[in-house]
Amino acid sequence: MGNSCKSCRYNPKKRTGDDACPFTTLYWDFLARNEEALPGNHRVSRELAAMRRLSNLPAIRERAQVVLTALDNGTL
Repeated sequence: MGNSCKSCRYNPKKRTGDDACPFTTLYWDFLARNEEALPGNHRVSRELAAMRRLSNLPAIRERAQVVLTALDNGTL
């Protein structure tokens, strides 16, 4: 894999904050929104377990709404 994020202003290691990577934030939000539909899928069981351990999941979900609104408005 290449380093596609090298010139990006967002930090892919952050899940919240103004400099958090929108893809990272939306990834965790997607898992949280679809948690009930995914437990039978063995390919995402580790990711769901990791999501359940996130102490800042509510903040991630709030940030995801900001990101989605920015996408809808064309500002991101």
